[in-house]
Amino acid sequence: MDFKDIVRMALEEYLADLRKALDGDPVAFIDGGHSPSGDEQMALDLDAARAAIEAIRVKYEVLEPVVNALDSRAGKGGFVHENWRDLKLGPNSEGNVIASFEREMGNAAVGFAEADRIFEHTFFTPRSHAAYIEPHACTAEAGADGDVTVWTSTQDAWSIRAGMADALAYPLNRIRVIPTEIGGGFGAKLQSSIEHIAALLSLRSGESVRIEMTREEDHHSASPRHPHFITIRTGVKNDGTLIARELDVTMDHGAYGRGAPFQCQSKMMMGSCTYRIPNVKIRACTVYTNGPISGPVRAPSGPQYHFATEVHLDIIARELGIDPLEIRRINALRPGDVTLAPPEENPSMRAVVDRVAEECGWGSAVSSAAELEAEGWQTGRGIACGYWGGPGESASCSLRLNDDGSIQIMAGTVNLTGMSTALCQLTAEEFGIGLDEVRYSTGDTDTVPQSTAASGSKATRSVAQAILGAAEDIREKIFAVASTRLEADPNDLVLKDGKVHVASAPDRSLTLAEVAAAAPGVHGFVIGSGETAKPPPCPIHTAQVAEVAVNPDSGEVRVLRLLCVQDVGFAINPISVAGQIEGAMIQGLGLALMEELPHNESGGLAGESLHEYLVPTSLDMPELKAILMDNPAEGTPYGMRGVGEPPIVATAAAIVNAIHDAVGAPLFTIPIGPHHVRAAMEKSAPAAVGG
Repeated sequence: MDFKDIVRMALEEYLADLRKALDGDPVAFIDGGHSPSGDEQMALDLDAARAAIEAIRVKYEVLEPVVNALDSRAGKGGFVHENWRDLKLGPNSEGNVIASFEREMGNAAVGFAEADRIFEHTFFTPRSHAAYIEPHACTAEAGADGDVTVWTSTQDAWSIRAGMADALAYPLNRIRVIPTEIGGGFGAKLQSSIEHIAALLSLRSGESVRIEMTREEDHHSASPRHPHFITIRTGVKNDGTLIARELDVTMDHGAYGRGAPFQCQSKMMMGSCTYRIPNVKIRACTVYTNGPISGPVRAPSGPQYHFATEVHLDIIARELGIDPLEIRRINALRPGDVTLAPPEENPSMRAVVDRVAEECGWGSAVSSAAELEAEGWQTGRGIACGYWGGPGESASCSLRLNDDGSIQIMAGTVNLTGMSTALCQLTAEEFGIGLDEVRYSTGDTDTVPQSTAASGSKATRSVAQAILGAAEDIREKIFAVASTRLEADPNDLVLKDGKVHVASAPDRSLTLAEVAAAAPGVHGFVIGSGETAKPPPCPIHTAQVAEVAVNPDSGEVRVLRLLCVQDVGFAINPISVAGQIEGAMIQGLGLALMEELPHNESGGLAGESLHEYLVPTSLDMPELKAILMDNPAEGTPYGMRGVGEPPIVATAAAIVNAIHDAVGAPLFTIPIGPHHVRAAMEKSAPAAVGG
């Protein structure tokens, strides 16, 4: 049974239950113009619809919910799906285990035998929401010809179209998706969630249908960040050299398994990607629980893995009496090192570590906390490193030469992060024109070339590669037109400062507007196309330092300063890149200190609104500093690397390590509240000696 069948069955069951529940009710459900009671009535406003919903009475058999991923993995409690044998979504599926995987590099058993010390710790990260300002919303309108158009807030119109076609068994060419300006997504607006429902209702009723999730519905239904239980066992030499590591990872995927095997398996490399560890073994599984379907949120699984691995490394360093910065230098990746991640010819990890240490004045006092220290607060500084694989994706686009000589970019990738500005800058550079002479148009699934999603820190890099191909194509056509007017060989033409020049006679030239005017009579309208296959990964390294102050009496934590050095390859738009890094650090602060969707006593979710689900506000803002390290990558446009996801992976770990530095006590769970700090301090305090 595939996803299409599951959705269709769910919709049919829902409609059947709704018809039965509303039979004889004053507000009747209309299916194709006929109501079960014979009274063709429809709610005329939202209040009436809500009243009808409140009138529905459904009897449930209340079962004990499965809320703990470790219990689910161990088979404790009931099955989330009694028919789990029929679902079989991944390898080694059994009971509540959706899939499980194992990878090994070197020989972990031999490595542990050679180690001087072995350390083992278990870490937990909770379910957390992407916390975008705009909830999921869409409008669907079915035409008389049976075609359906959907306007929706999404990161990927093509995925929405595919999901709708799959769920409704409808042809792709009869579905048009128009992406609107998006009020935040962070990965949670990639898949169809309400669009297929709105389309079905519109097709059945013949009316336009608008659905907007309430904040409570969004918190229950939209895919949050995966909870993780991670146990790490590491063998080291007394000088801090890492010899062996084992990881055991349990991911909580929620009540349904869509995408679970891929999301689990593809993130396993983060157990060994930042440091040179010759012997690594990792076991990872993804399990069902009675919660929302977890899914990709900015740097999926990155903050979870790095929280565990980086805090674990800090504890090891302190136990060995080694500076946390020095243990990272000792084990930094070098050219030729092998990890579970794709190989790197020249990893930049050591460079970003050294740069962030220099920027923060590592080893000196935390200068920004003098007043707080005078009041009894304890200060600390923590460091953490981050890695992101830097995936790319296939993309395509068209470039059009307008009558006035300006350039129009047409691509099907949503402008989510300010990507359009960078792409316009790149295009302007290619044609020697001003930024105001280039425009980017996303269009819709009926009008523009299909392209990659705005996700994964890959959109700018991927679409830029397609633009370079389109620029080459359109340049040839521009030269073909100009050569007839300039009576010159196309091979003797150059494009510079918005004009086509004859290289051997620079005083002879045509503006791009003049080329556009001549084109219809020579070549036809000038349009270039470009596409790129999925490129190889382009790894990104980052290093972050957090400075905090902790009130030892109350346990309150204040983050004073966050610094990030990131290998950006080449920043086409430095202001935008710095903004992405700063925004990611703020989100990482939220993960470290306040963000979670916990279960309440009945097994339901707590924190159903942005009043209850806490996110950082202006009052929580520390000093932020983003340092862009230029290290042009091979085989990418202008040497750029991905930007958006790497800077969130290390922030929570850096903050937790800073708290450890301040109070002398390790912490193993995020988010960290004052009660966690007090408990950790009490546990680590030396026992009183009796008289």
